Amino acid sequence: MRAPISARLLLLAMICLAAACGGSGDDTSGAAAATTTTASATTAAASPACADAAALKASMAELDGLDPPEAGKAGIQAALEKVSINLAALKTSAKSQWSSQITELDSAVEALKTTIAGINGDSLLSALPTIISDLKGIDTAWTALQQQIDQDCG
Repeated sequence: MRAPISARLLLLAMICLAAACGGSGDDTSGAAAATTTTASATTAAASPACADAAALKASMAELDGLDPPEAGKAGIQAALEKVSINLAALKTSAKSQWSSQITELDSAVEALKTTIAGINGDSLLSALPTIISDLKGIDTAWTALQQQIDQDCG
């Protein structure tokens, strides 16, 4: 089940990278220049939020690629910390944009943090069903946020 999500994230990252690398023509006509200026202004306005969204995508891909029993408590906590830092940055740069999706993802991440914090040592076996449930909650919330990011950032 984890592989299709990783493939989706990789495809999304490639699409975002292609959109970010898209060249701007050196058109000299007035109409083309006005269109280019409008597109540049829109991209510039969304740029901080889109850049933070790209960082969040990378940390989500890292979390998605974890094997909980292999990563252990410390590995999961480290991946969650990266997600939390990038999510906080996105929350600041996006302001009210995507706020409901960001709140949903934040709640799901906090639920997994709570589950992981309650584990004694690195023995994850007894908590594995809860961890998997929390990861599914994160995946659902992330999918909703990712769709909005893709729509707004390209």
